[in-house]
Amino acid sequence: MELIDFKSSEKLLKKYKIPLSKEGFVLDVKEAVRVAKKIKYPVFLKIYGKNILHRIDIGGIKKVENAKELEKEFLRMRKIPARLTGGKGIDGIVVQGNAEGKEVIVGMRRDPQFGPTIMVGAGGIFTEAINDFVLRVCPINEADAMKMLQELKSLPYLEGKRDNKSINFKEVTKIVANVSKMAMENEEISEITFNPIISNSKKAVVVDFKIQK
Repeated sequence: MELIDFKSSEKLLKKYKIPLSKEGFVLDVKEAVRVAKKIKYPVFLKIYGKNILHRIDIGGIKKVENAKELEKEFLRMRKIPARLTGGKGIDGIVVQGNAEGKEVIVGMRRDPQFGPTIMVGAGGIFTEAINDFVLRVCPINEADAMKMLQELKSLPYLEGKRDNKSINFKEVTKIVANVSKMAMENEEISEITFNPIISNSKKAVVVDFKIQK
């Protein structure tokens, strides 16, 4: 399996009305500085390549506070050896704005027996420490997605029971339903990973995505 290239992935997500954080895909440092200035600092730099599945493991994600830091980190990332990126190197670098809120993970995997299956979970420590996620077989609508969220152990956290900071459940369920639709209508897609979706009371945006053939 390999990742669908960035531009094609972005086009597909826009087609299915899946909201993305402010970002730009760039090839050179001057363009990166221009995009960052437009988005406003701090921004994240993220390498992108068809064979790169785990950026963080190879130093492929970095938060920068200004143009000087951006230039330094951009040039460092461009020098990451091809052997660490699946042998094909880096296609480009994503300059992405900072998003605030709580993390939710949404994924899809095409099972040989059941077909496309959706996973919804709370992000951060909830996913890794307590294995907090729910699975459903597609198709899934917004009502189904809401039921999945309500089954999570971390529901009180997502509702803001302690900190009064709730996610926007309506926007998150729209994303889940649209992932289901995308999976049903595009059989060539084997996996989709949104990790994470950042949501606050006003909105939900995908800040990291992988779509695999």
